[in-house]
Amino acid sequence: MRIIMDDREPELIERLLRREGILVERRRIEVADYLVGMKACIERKSLNDFVKSIYDGRLFDQVDQMKDSCEVVIILVEEPPFSINQRARPHYLGALSSLALRGVSIIHVSSMEDTARFLVYLARKIEGNRPSIIPVRKRRRLRSWEEAYSVLVSFPSIGPKSAERLLNEFGTLREVFNADFFRLKRVVGEARARKILEVLNTPFKPIRENRLIEED
Repeated sequence: MRIIMDDREPELIERLLRREGILVERRRIEVADYLVGMKACIERKSLNDFVKSIYDGRLFDQVDQMKDSCEVVIILVEEPPFSINQRARPHYLGALSSLALRGVSIIHVSSMEDTARFLVYLARKIEGNRPSIIPVRKRRRLRSWEEAYSVLVSFPSIGPKSAERLLNEFGTLREVFNADFFRLKRVVGEARARKILEVLNTPFKPIRENRLIEED
């Protein structure tokens, strides 16, 4: 069984997963904290961050991105909900109902240890007790439209569904890149439209210059 985890996640969870025989691959994941079986996206949050993300709307943007990329979307909250104050509770319950209608599971656990156990059980349910087998096959050359699709998927916050919507709407990659903010917003929403334009319009900084800034 294999789990892909974001390289910013705690080492403790990685050690616990490996102890259970999980093959852990660490890499930067923009859409979630964990990927299980390339089918499930899991985001791990503290209770405080979960509540804050409800108020600022960040939670729903994250959920949209996860649903663009995965069939199963789960948010793990590492603390029981009992400590949510009465003022915040209606917003919390309202968010739960909204997420439930979107098919998103909110699961409360008590610790990182429980997070690791949950991920192990989830991997077993998704992949069974057999280890993940990655087939080795000759890689065929991508067709031009597939390459255009791959370019869009590589953009931050753009998943497979958003990339398909953009190409269906605009027809070609050139037309996507030539589209203004309002046309992009109509297809993929405000946050993604702004990110696309930010990436397209940000001037390049030479690698050496970046390195010098980091060293300072």
